Amino acid sequence: MKNNKPLISIILPVHNHAHHLRESLKSIAKQSYRNIEILAIDDFSKDGSYKILRDFAKKDKRLKVRRNVKRYGIGVTLNRLVQKAKGAYFAFMDAEDISSRDRIKKQLNYLNSDTDVVALGTQCFFIDKNEKILGKSKFPKENESIYGSPLHGVSMQFETVMINKNLLPKDVLRFDTKSNPFMYSDVFLKLLPYGKFANLRNYLHYHRNHPKAYFKDLRKNLIALIQLFIKSITLYNYSSSVRSFFAPIIKSVNF
Repeated sequence: MKNNKPLISIILPVHNHAHHLRESLKSIAKQSYRNIEILAIDDFSKDGSYKILRDFAKKDKRLKVRRNVKRYGIGVTLNRLVQKAKGAYFAFMDAEDISSRDRIKKQLNYLNSDTDVVALGTQCFFIDKNEKILGKSKFPKENESIYGSPLHGVSMQFETVMINKNLLPKDVLRFDTKSNPFMYSDVFLKLLPYGKFANLRNYLHYHRNHPKAYFKDLRKNLIALIQLFIKSITLYNYSSSVRSFFAPIIKSVNF
């Protein structure tokens, strides 16, 4: 790579996250890798989120803030952010989460060492609103294991992912607003043809959710998951077995 310090676009959708937003922004701003742009869109919050973003942007010029004129939802907001991003790599962030200081640096180093990887996640701690640790991830590290069932919260945590934009054709990275509750999994499946997937072994992220929530979603939305599997075969040329793809549902019975 000619430029060993490429620009990283950190993508941050925000909606009514005032309580934890400052902490989230601080964790991004304090990244040991400095050549970043932080792109935030406030999705018409009713709390003080937008003011927090504007105040923070006055202190850190790397933060660029916009606001939707009405509530559009996470999918539209993410698509707007992706369109504005100028970096060679995209890193995603949740406005309630905390990233470790070396998250971006370690992900970039890995992507530089393995240029066939299109999406790289990390392990994460799951925390509650008071930063109490509820559990920790055990995501598979190798592409072969992730490919069998590339589901958000099961094989990868979307909010930890960094994407190598250099491996993607233009406009491939788009979020399907009709694919909820599996919008992030839909993106994973869409990206699979363009490179390998991997997760770092390092715990570099703190995510505010209970780890059991994702398995409950699988059982609760089984029809939508089946539709996603069919879509992945017909549109994304996905070739994993039915048994492998739906294995997390069987495992979730023990949760």
